[in-house]
Amino acid sequence: LLLLLSGCWSNRPIEELNIIVGSTLDKGPDGNVESTLQYVVPEAMTTKSGGVNPEKPYINVVGKGISLEPSGWETTLSREGTIFGSHQKVVVLSEDLAKETKLRELTDLYFRDIDIRGSTLIFISKGKASKVLETNEKNTIPALRIVEIAEESLTSEIVSKTALIKIGGLINSGASFLLQLLESTEEGVRFSGAAIFNGKTNKMVGTLNTKEVEGVNWITGQGKGGAVKAYEKKSDGPTWYQIESMKSKITPHIKGDKLSFDVKIESEGRVAEYWNPKLRSLFKEKNVKRVEKAAEKTVKDIVENVTNKLQNELKSDVLGFGNQVRIQDPKKWNKLKTNWDERFSKANIKYEINIKVKDYGMIGRKKDK
Repeated sequence: LLLLLSGCWSNRPIEELNIIVGSTLDKGPDGNVESTLQYVVPEAMTTKSGGVNPEKPYINVVGKGISLEPSGWETTLSREGTIFGSHQKVVVLSEDLAKETKLRELTDLYFRDIDIRGSTLIFISKGKASKVLETNEKNTIPALRIVEIAEESLTSEIVSKTALIKIGGLINSGASFLLQLLESTEEGVRFSGAAIFNGKTNKMVGTLNTKEVEGVNWITGQGKGGAVKAYEKKSDGPTWYQIESMKSKITPHIKGDKLSFDVKIESEGRVAEYWNPKLRSLFKEKNVKRVEKAAEKTVKDIVENVTNKLQNELKSDVLGFGNQVRIQDPKKWNKLKTNWDERFSKANIKYEINIKVKDYGMIGRKKDK
């Protein structure tokens, strides 16, 4: 009976644990790796009489070393207690480090550490990564705020979140891929596009801005929402199409050494804003078509612009065209996959955009008979 009532024999008071919720990796001035660990301060999370606690609910501790393991241990020289990594939510790598060191090497420790979970999200930072773990906002833990934005954002200008457990597959696939790009601003951390990783070198080779990321999401059909400009002339006034759904179909065509793709993109949504200075009624079909065509032109410009950059400047297929070739014809893919990014850069790609306005809020058109 005494054995059954022994309780948690290995339990430790929370105050004695250094609970990690986030970490960053930067390139130090001496070429070493700077590792910043963000610990939660439990006592600072409580408030008195419903007020705001003036203390920060987190503390950032920095260690340096030739790799992650020694830099991590160095943090224990300035902070008492046991490091507890099971609650780590984010890892942020600086772009300087990601451009010089293979992603496989930078993430190796995270795969081997039994405390770190596969659901930990991976990000890249513009400038110094440790800055994204700072905030002036009261009662806010920066690492957890980053996770909230990544998981709850409904805009198509953000790359799909990437967990540690997916990184191994991306690295081993040999295909180029995207990771979410963060930026530290005076207002706090901001999601500011995507970092491109080359499938062969495993290193960062460039970036996409938020509008270009939106183009990627249109092409892949992975966008969550957002609004699209739906007018061509200033005299037509601001009109915005709000995305409710999107899907795409990529069809490869292979004839000898010639490679081409047809991409059909479809979306349904609503008119979110319609200043309409010319008083064109949306009860009339021709005016609805005007809005749809304007939105289609905007989307086509967005997808063609990002495709041009990926083919001619970055020579990186992060759009999944290679995967579609693999699915359609595995035998041909085995012949084409060598130097795929180079082949992708020379492919002819055509886009067909179809947008359907289904709703107008409280102002709309009559139902079709």
